[in-house]
Amino acid sequence: MSFRDNPPSINMTIVGFGQAGSRIADRFAAYKTRDGKPVYNCLALNSNDGDLEELRNIAPDNRISLKLGGLGKNPEKALQILEQNEQVKDNLKDFVTKKVRVQDTVVLFIAGLGGGTGTATILKAIEEFHEFYNLRLVKQALFKIKEQVGDADFKQNIRKYQLDAYNKVKDEFKKIGIIATIPVRSDGPDVLRQVNDFASRIWNMAKNPTKGIAFVQFPDNQMFYERFINERDSSSKNYRDFANSEISSIFHELNTATNGSGTSVIMDSNDFKRVVIEKEGCFVINKVQTNVKSISNTDDLTKLFVSSIESNNLHDPIALQETDDNGQTTFARVHHVGLLGIIPPELNKLGSSFIDNAKEEVSIKLPLQGTIFSGYLSENNNFNTTVYSFYKTDALPIRLSKGLVKEYEEFMAKQKQVTYKQDSIQQIAVANQENIDLDMDLTDFGITLEDLGITESQQNSSIDGDVDIENMDFSDIDPNNIN
Repeated sequence: MSFRDNPPSINMTIVGFGQAGSRIADRFAAYKTRDGKPVYNCLALNSNDGDLEELRNIAPDNRISLKLGGLGKNPEKALQILEQNEQVKDNLKDFVTKKVRVQDTVVLFIAGLGGGTGTATILKAIEEFHEFYNLRLVKQALFKIKEQVGDADFKQNIRKYQLDAYNKVKDEFKKIGIIATIPVRSDGPDVLRQVNDFASRIWNMAKNPTKGIAFVQFPDNQMFYERFINERDSSSKNYRDFANSEISSIFHELNTATNGSGTSVIMDSNDFKRVVIEKEGCFVINKVQTNVKSISNTDDLTKLFVSSIESNNLHDPIALQETDDNGQTTFARVHHVGLLGIIPPELNKLGSSFIDNAKEEVSIKLPLQGTIFSGYLSENNNFNTTVYSFYKTDALPIRLSKGLVKEYEEFMAKQKQVTYKQDSIQQIAVANQENIDLDMDLTDFGITLEDLGITESQQNSSIDGDVDIENMDFSDIDPNNIN
C-alpha cells in the first residue's frame, strides 16, 4: 500500500505511558518518511529503566524514567505516589511541559489501563497538560475581562465571564488524543475494578470540551487476544504485539491515505482533521477488506462501506441506540463521519457512484449530527479492496460501558461459592520423657516452686497489674479466631 508513504494529514507527537503505552508508541516510531526520517515524534515514560530498554525505535533521549522501580498492577497506589512524592510530581510535570512537543496538531497520549504506571501517569499527564497549556489561556483571558468590567460586575457575573473567557481562547487550545487499552478478563477482578474507575475518569474528562481532548479511544485487549488465538498471526509473538501492530497501523493508514490524490472523489487532509479535531467523544475506526475478485458492481462496493460501519476493528460494538424496558429508544450522537476506500485500478470501470450511494446508506444507519466526508484512492492493494469508516460518538464500546461491571460481578459471585482452607504444618510427635507432663502436684513429692525456677514475683503475677506490652509474645495469637 504505497499511500502509507504519504506525508501524514495530522502531525502528531505520540507519548507512551507505562509498558503497554510505550510499546504502542514504539510501533508508531517505526514509521519513516520516504527519505528515512521518523513520521511521528515519539516519546516514552515509564517508572523504571528496565522496561524502556526493550524499545527498538524510540530514540534513547526520548525515553524517560521516573526511577521508581515499577508500580505493579495497582494504579490507585501509583496515583498516590504521583500525588504525594514531590520529586516524582516535578519529574512528570517537567516531562509534560518541557519534553512533549506541542507545535504538532495533536499530542497523542497512549497507555494500557491494566497496569500501574501507565494508568496513573496518563491521568496525571492529561491534568498537567490541560493546566499548563489550556487552562492558563482561559485564566489569562479571564484576567483581561476582569480588568475591562471592574470588580463588582465581575463578581456578580463570574460564571458568564468564565464562559466568555473559554470561548475567546478555545480555538487556541493544544489538542490531546487518548488511546487507553482495556485489559483481558484473566487479569482478575481487582484490575477490572480499577480499570473501570480510571476509564470513567478519562471518559468524563474527554466529554468536557474545556479540557481540550479531541478524542479518546479504548482498544480492547480481550478482543485482540481472541483474534490472535483464532487467526494465529505468525508475524506476532503474542497477542500484545498483535494488538500494538493493529492499533498503530490502522491509525497510520488513515493518517496517510487521507493525504492522497489521483481520483475524482478525494478526502483531503482538512476533511480528516475535522473528523478528528472537532467535537468530543469516542473515536471509532473500522476497516473491511476483501479480494478484488469479489467486487463485480457498484452495489458490492456500497455494501462494503456499509459493512465497515457495522464492523469493529479495535473493540466491541458501539451501542449507538438502546431501547429500555418501556420501549423507549435513545440514540448516541455521531459527529462527522469519514468514508475512505482504497480501490484497485481494475475497478475504475465502475465509476464513482458507489461513494454517493454509500453516503446515503450510512446517513440512514447513523444518528448523524455532522457531515459525511468521503473519498477513495485508486491504488494497487495486494489484489484487495479496502474500506475504512471512522467517526466520533458519545457512545462507548459495550464491554467498557457495561461489560466490565458484569465481569467483575461474575468474578465476585464465583468467589462467594468457594470455601477457602487455611493450611498448617503438621507437627512431628517425638517421644521425650523429659517433656512428659503428668499434671501432678509436685509439692506432694517435696519439690517446691523455687526448685522449678519459678520466682515469687512470677507466682504472684496477675493480669490485674501492669501489663508488659513491650515484651509480649504475640506468636500464639490467631487473628482469625479471637474470642
